[in-house]
Amino acid sequence: MNVQARAAQPIAFTSLGSADVARNLAVEGHATASAIETEWRLLEATGIGTVFQRFDWVDSYARHVAPHEGLEPAFLLGRLDGHPAFVLPLGIERIGPLRIARWLGGSHSGYNFGLWSREAADMLPRLGRAGIVDMLRRALPDVDGAVLERIPFEHDGVGQPLAAIPLLRSPVEGYSVSLDGGMDAVIARTGGKARRRRARSKERRMAQFGNVEHGIITDIEEAHAALDFFAEQKAMRLAEQGLPNVFGRPGVMHFLNDLLDRSVGQREPLLQITGYRVAGKLRAVVGSGVHNGRVNVYILTLIHDETLPHSPGQVLMYRHVEECCERGYRHFDFGVGYELYKESWADTRHALFDGYLSFTAKGAAFIGAIKLREQGKSLLRRNARLWKLLKALRNRDVARAEEKDPHED
Repeated sequence: MNVQARAAQPIAFTSLGSADVARNLAVEGHATASAIETEWRLLEATGIGTVFQRFDWVDSYARHVAPHEGLEPAFLLGRLDGHPAFVLPLGIERIGPLRIARWLGGSHSGYNFGLWSREAADMLPRLGRAGIVDMLRRALPDVDGAVLERIPFEHDGVGQPLAAIPLLRSPVEGYSVSLDGGMDAVIARTGGKARRRRARSKERRMAQFGNVEHGIITDIEEAHAALDFFAEQKAMRLAEQGLPNVFGRPGVMHFLNDLLDRSVGQREPLLQITGYRVAGKLRAVVGSGVHNGRVNVYILTLIHDETLPHSPGQVLMYRHVEECCERGYRHFDFGVGYELYKESWADTRHALFDGYLSFTAKGAAFIGAIKLREQGKSLLRRNARLWKLLKALRNRDVARAEEKDPHED
């Protein structure tokens, strides 16, 4: 569906107080994204949000993954004086007798900013905490509360409109680098001269195995094949580390393949796959999406073969950043969660917050327990020695369980 994006006429709300905002604000709940596609695409083209709030990204997730997670989609469309003002893509999860709202996208949605018109981003904070919570309570009937994870405090210089709700600091941060000035400027800003030398040296060594090729894959069939390579290799890498494979969960790879198909012909793709080949064989891939000149990395993996000592994944990341500079993108975001390579590349860390809202008495008890648990985890993380001790004890218990004879008892 092609929708012509027309910027909404400016609305003179600057002098309104919280009561006036509430009177001018209407919030609708919808079960399908398609019901509000026209308004959504207008906000996507003219408002503030991330790739994770684009219509096609969320619609694909809702179709392929949310049903397997037991989530009931709830798309909130806000209007100010009838003009589209915001979209909040939520899903309702049943936890025993409770119904709890969460962002759609799960761990695959790195930044949950919401999608906002500039007028709404300016005005909503005037409602204050009580007004925003009441707005969400009314928009989500029969819902007991909400756990809204990984909320950025600002995006592209715009403050988070939901910042007044009860928040705790998220245990993860985001990492990005400005591409302003091109690759030479990126290297200079991030102290990357040694990183550049290492990448070029490793690439020369890999060239001894055969011709080296890298770049964004433009043929859709090759892109799908590269995504199959990712699924296979990522499953093996995670199994080697004893970690759960979130990409192996029902619907996830269908979702990623659908993003590839929906990206065909788009100036800013929802998902693009960049490959690194040596001697004609794919050795590493990175997948990223683009919105408003910002590249967000979703996926990264590499094969364990004779090229492994030369770090094809690290070299591919260097080349991908370089290519994004050449394409004129503004920012390169490595995603959330600490990794040494992210810290070495980044010139900006993005603080994230988790929101906790209760709408009913039983919801308040549940949300209170969740907050206590997260606060306890936060205290433990800040006590580095105790955190290391607990992890060591856990690893010891796991090792003992693995060594125990299954026939002993």
